[in-house]
Amino acid sequence: MSSLALCPSPEPAKPLSVFVAGVGTVGGALLRQMAGLDGGALRLVGACSRRRSALDVDGLDASAPRLRDTPPDWPALVNRLVAHAAGTPTVFVDATGAPEIADLVEELLAAGVSVVTPSKLANTRSQAAYDRLRQLASGRVHYRYETTAGAGLPVVRTIEDLVATGDRVRSVRGVLSGTMTYLFGQIERGAPFSTAARWAHEQGYSEPDVRDDLSGEDVARKLLILARSAGLRVERADVEVESLVPEEAKHVPVTLVTEALAGADADWADRAAEAERAGQRLRYVAELRREGDGARLSVGARAVPAESPLGRLSGADNLVEIATDRYAVSPLVVQGPGAGAEVTAAGVLADVLAVARAVR
Repeated sequence: MSSLALCPSPEPAKPLSVFVAGVGTVGGALLRQMAGLDGGALRLVGACSRRRSALDVDGLDASAPRLRDTPPDWPALVNRLVAHAAGTPTVFVDATGAPEIADLVEELLAAGVSVVTPSKLANTRSQAAYDRLRQLASGRVHYRYETTAGAGLPVVRTIEDLVATGDRVRSVRGVLSGTMTYLFGQIERGAPFSTAARWAHEQGYSEPDVRDDLSGEDVARKLLILARSAGLRVERADVEVESLVPEEAKHVPVTLVTEALAGADADWADRAAEAERAGQRLRYVAELRREGDGARLSVGARAVPAESPLGRLSGADNLVEIATDRYAVSPLVVQGPGAGAEVTAAGVLADVLAVARAVR
């Protein structure tokens, strides 16, 4: 009588340890969404704000992490995360937008800690710095940043997948700022430029200082990331930018920005009226157009046909048209909400879950 050897049951996969830096608008929404997950794929081991922090490798309650009234000690936190990652897959989420936190990305990746971020800072430094980050993300170390360019929209991954399959991006054109869609939509309805900017802040669409959006720097960084995702070697200085911040508003305290913007109200009302008479609407458009081995990159206010996809944008939507060698006749279009904490947090969570699947 023969007997069958029993195969031992595989050990259950360890949950991915998650540290969230920044528990404000996006980070707070991320924690709420993590708390609502089933399945045990993720375990929150730490979180912090500028003034409070907590790290417990045995796990924290994502729905109500108890942060101590102690500012994060970054050298100590990084050392503990690196030691923990030696035995357990670990991901660091940078939801801060702070330069000093972006400075940690390369160190963490090099030490075996995966990184997920909606912050554009690390990816928009020099081309050489970007190359190092991409090179460090290999094997069981992952670097994901889908939400840097389209909030919850799959723009970065779409472009990277096209390139990975041998396609060549010819152009990228669209609105990459839900804040700007909202702004120009309100101007079309008769709101003064300064009032529309204030409303964008009150609705939670803009940065805390709306000039960070109006300057065009946010969109310029997004376009730079998409250009690099398309395989182009470009620097921030290669992006032509039209700033919407008038000179008189550049240096005033943030509390006086709306008042300082009012000096441009008449000019924007005239531009909107001129566009309407021509059957057009104003949109803040980002465009990448390949030229030989390089490309021209620009962002600024443009008049587009009112009945075009860009002209019909409303609310806080983004729309990106991607033309490639394969999508030459009709571009591939990605459209949806481009601002808001919940959709951005959902995109970050999708990146974190992708890391969890990859390291199992």
